[in-house]
Amino acid sequence: MLRVLRLRRASSTALSYRGISALISSSSSRPTRMLLPVRWASLQTLRRNRSYSSSVEHRVATAVDGLTDANRENVVLLLKDRCNALYQNNEAYVPPTEALSLWLRDLQMLHRQYEPSQLVDEVTQAYESGVAIASKQRQFELAKELTLQMQQMGLRPTERIHQYLIRNVALKLISRPKHTSLEDLRELLNGVNDDAWDREIMSILEREERPLQLKTDKEFALHHRRLIAGVESQLDECEHLLGTHNAQHLKAQRSTALYNEALRVYADNGVKLSRMLQLMITRDVIVDVETYEALLRGARWNEIPATLTQLLNSKLVEQLLKSGCATASGHIHRLWINSMKAIVYSSTERFNSLSASVFKNDVDQLRKVYFYVDKQLSSAFSKFEYATTAQYDDVYTMRIKAAAACGLVAPVKKLIDEYMACAPLTAERAQPLLRKEPFLAALEIFPWSLVDVLMLSREFALARADSRDVAMSPRVVEMQLMYERVMRNLNEAQKAVDGIQTRIKSQDLALHEDELRRLQAQNSRACQIVDEESRIATTIERRLNTVRVLKANQFLIGEHLQRADETVEFILVKLNDAGFDVDNDLDVAIKLMEQFMKCARHLDKRLTQRQKHASLHMMHRVFKQVNLVSKAARSGGFDVEDTATRDKLVKFFEHAVCAAVRFWCQEETNALIRQQQRLLGMRHLTAREYDQLIFQRVTSLDVQGAYSLLQEMHFAGMKPSQEAIHRIALGLLHERNGSSKSASYSANRSGHEGVDKIQCENEAEEECSSKEALKEAADENSEVLEEADEEKSGHETMEIAIEATLDSELSELLNTSDRDAIEQELGLSDVLKLDGDDRTSSTANAAARQSLLLGSDAPVSIEDLISFLQDWYNLYNVKPFGKTVVPVLAQLLEANNYAELRRLLQILESMKGGLTPATHLWLEKRLKRGGKTLDDLRIVKK
Repeated sequence: MLRVLRLRRASSTALSYRGISALISSSSSRPTRMLLPVRWASLQTLRRNRSYSSSVEHRVATAVDGLTDANRENVVLLLKDRCNALYQNNEAYVPPTEALSLWLRDLQMLHRQYEPSQLVDEVTQAYESGVAIASKQRQFELAKELTLQMQQMGLRPTERIHQYLIRNVALKLISRPKHTSLEDLRELLNGVNDDAWDREIMSILEREERPLQLKTDKEFALHHRRLIAGVESQLDECEHLLGTHNAQHLKAQRSTALYNEALRVYADNGVKLSRMLQLMITRDVIVDVETYEALLRGARWNEIPATLTQLLNSKLVEQLLKSGCATASGHIHRLWINSMKAIVYSSTERFNSLSASVFKNDVDQLRKVYFYVDKQLSSAFSKFEYATTAQYDDVYTMRIKAAAACGLVAPVKKLIDEYMACAPLTAERAQPLLRKEPFLAALEIFPWSLVDVLMLSREFALARADSRDVAMSPRVVEMQLMYERVMRNLNEAQKAVDGIQTRIKSQDLALHEDELRRLQAQNSRACQIVDEESRIATTIERRLNTVRVLKANQFLIGEHLQRADETVEFILVKLNDAGFDVDNDLDVAIKLMEQFMKCARHLDKRLTQRQKHASLHMMHRVFKQVNLVSKAARSGGFDVEDTATRDKLVKFFEHAVCAAVRFWCQEETNALIRQQQRLLGMRHLTAREYDQLIFQRVTSLDVQGAYSLLQEMHFAGMKPSQEAIHRIALGLLHERNGSSKSASYSANRSGHEGVDKIQCENEAEEECSSKEALKEAADENSEVLEEADEEKSGHETMEIAIEATLDSELSELLNTSDRDAIEQELGLSDVLKLDGDDRTSSTANAAARQSLLLGSDAPVSIEDLISFLQDWYNLYNVKPFGKTVVPVLAQLLEANNYAELRRLLQILESMKGGLTPATHLWLEKRLKRGGKTLDDLRIVKK
């Protein structure tokens, strides 16, 4: 018999959840039950299961009326076989409709052979296992029909079955198609005015391919409404079956397992804590430890300490400590894990968004939450010994991860020391049992060094700009010398004006009329020169202050990163003390490179917007880590030919390339690729690396280079991603139009979801502003011209000539030696180089190879672009995104090119899911404004 997990019940001590106001619960209608049609299997299926059915009938036929132990074992084996037949990877698997009829047939045979009351436990557990198997395989209707069949057999579904059905409500919603349906989109956008409608549909298009939690607020709210209605309906059904919906005395005796499962489902799907509390109040739930576990999982920010305080003020903690059993250990383990996860999620949701601002007050508030939660839980369970070593490791891993998510260096170091000091000992009690995961989690503190830089104020930078190291910086010194030279010219011109004025005033009556006019003309020219020199001096003074602030920020960034390096070194030393070979451990190298990549993806855009450029600092660390790994590989520290090791090295270089791309360092990106190819002997890159390089080329307005990379993937037999097609298509649109309107439309609608599963981290908004980021990193002398232009007034010809001379000097000073000067000042001129890399020859070879790939078949016209989308679908079944197609449709509509519009629509509808619901709705709306419909463009009307 399949082993069925029993739900552990905690103490039923009543606990009122103080401080919670009563909330109004929303009523939900119960959906109509749909029975799956029962049909007999085909002849082929019957032949396949002939031997199986014969064995079942034999077991039943040989049974006797008395249920002996041997007969009971035969019944269990029969039910176990029936459960195994539900597994899709089993040779005896039968479809759901046939499985239901076979279950009913076998159980009816058993009931005819034995007294039904003798088989209640075995049959109930069999149904519970069947529902579990169906739920695991996402066969939600089968799970529901098994439950209904169980009731028809006169059996009551167990709590575990009800829990599966509650969980299936969320799983069924999540397993729906990724695209929001057309009917749902109409409902969401119903009643929205035209201007807001356009913004909403474009936002939906931008997020159409993203996971549910990253879609628009309206789509996520719709998911929550359906989830809550489904869970409430399932709870109503469970209460009706258990008879507790009206009887008050039964409510006090009922188990909280169903409601705890509902709360866990809410927490896992991002339902707010207030809605979770509403369910508890409406259903008169008596809380237990598992209730608090679910609430802590769904809490955020100040809700975390509020929920924890309620728990600590109860008697549940005391009961857990007195118990000391494995069950209590599991509860304490989950309380720690869920509390720390809530802090990590709070940090991620607020600070990891690419467009969100990071305010010091928010950071300080989250740190206060962490300190309170960690202190309270540590005090409550200070001397508790966990039942397993894994629980001990998990708790410390999450505590360290939460501290790192708040940017707290001291607590991270303290927890590592505490973890090593209090770790359980081996059986021989020779050394502590330590895992690598807590140390790897501690490395996640590194990106917060740049978050702290992000919060540096301009006033702080100005104060730092007065220091001697900033004043002695070569760029600042040269700007200061230029400013002093202009001031000398200004002073000389002012002295000339004063001298002329003195002569005119002292000899006004004695001067001849011609002499007076000559002096007045000289005075006018001298005043004009003074005015011009004064404006130039003001411009250079502003520029000098900007350079001083930039230089101060460079030093501050270096100091913050130096402290981060010291923290990383501390962690690595501790990891080495724990018995791990840090120098030859690729897991450590990958984790550290992942942090560098996160710095680039999540922070560089916001840093550059605030004139805090960290790319050179970070690339120095990337190159240093790559050199260490390359050296270890060449010295035999690990086997490059081993498949697992090779996969780790590929992942390591993927992170490194991504970091270089996101820091806008093209030369460094090429150097990393060359190093990877030398070390691993690779002729081609990975699909993710090609994606990153295509992103880099397109954002650098090198669309032909991006297209050549796509050709290289094709020649290597690699399937390009939808993102690669999307970027190149928008790049070609931008290149073709060359107008500011097209650039704004295309660039602002481009997106990047990322291939990291998690990462859920999302890259879409990075690409939306990639062009802006490139402009912010452009030549600094453009700011001089902008500042000078603001103050232009009169005498434009002479002023332009003078400012052109100044601009030439500034360009020579700031542009030709800018990067070299920064590298020399930061001591990076010799370290931004990979071991064994010949940049000159390698760059020439790469350029020659790329030039061979650049063919004449790159799309040029809008017709070519449509064929481009069709060709890659035909070659690799790569469907274009809705956000890729809409700009093309918009241009065709704007140009009244209905012939190509019909062609594109026909191509999209020929693809499976090519015309996404959001694209369909957008096109329908645009055509309606012009008095047309989609059927007007179709060959075959629908």
